[in-house]
Amino acid sequence: MKYQFRAHRGGSSYTPENTMPAFIEAVRLGFEYIETDPQLTRDGVLVLMHDSSINRTCRNADGSAIDGDVYIKDLTYEELLQYDAGIRMGEKFKGTKIPTLDELLAYVEGKDVIVELDKKVPTAEIDRLIDVVLRYKAKVSFLCADIERIQRIQSRIPDANILYEGVISEEMLQKVTALVAPEHLIIGCYLDLPNFAWLEESRKTSTERCALIKKYGRLSIGNVNHTFDVRMAMQYDPDIIEI
Repeated sequence: MKYQFRAHRGGSSYTPENTMPAFIEAVRLGFEYIETDPQLTRDGVLVLMHDSSINRTCRNADGSAIDGDVYIKDLTYEELLQYDAGIRMGEKFKGTKIPTLDELLAYVEGKDVIVELDKKVPTAEIDRLIDVVLRYKAKVSFLCADIERIQRIQSRIPDANILYEGVISEEMLQKVTALVAPEHLIIGCYLDLPNFAWLEESRKTSTERCALIKKYGRLSIGNVNHTFDVRMAMQYDPDIIEI
């Protein structure tokens, strides 16, 4: 079977996660999907960052650690630009800035890659995210964990690509597939490993659960972190592996 691969946060092993260098490298390496995390700044700009604070991945412009927690929601986009999002990964990435969703979508226009948008933007504010997506002719997919979010997205983009990562049961998958056509649906779960001990059981891999998923759509296994884990993921015959 030919697997497709999704670059988690654009790739975080050799490039600073959720930055343009990471996205550019993922495209160069031929990833079919790029996963990223849009979040809103205080002035309503959609920037790409996994954590709610910037402290783990960013530094001051001189490379020093940032004092105190700095949260994306508390700063304007211009204020965020004073921080360096690359230098912690080495001098070659010095000067890298926190990117906007606009920057990423403009870059991937015309490229054979799908941008997977995590659900950091609340459903109540989903129109802000959709407004940016509709500015570009880029391939995107929306991560959803419930029916309401799917319906809100489809009200604006009827043929939207959906990665469903909610409760996995026959009843829920019937509801999801009643809304989303097979060619636009991926159903995701995670390996049953210690790093996902916090995750509800219905979202973890098992032979039976993965077979149920494949009955209704394409199977994605998310955030596969290590080489041995990739081999473990392959035993479930997934369509997409996120690394």
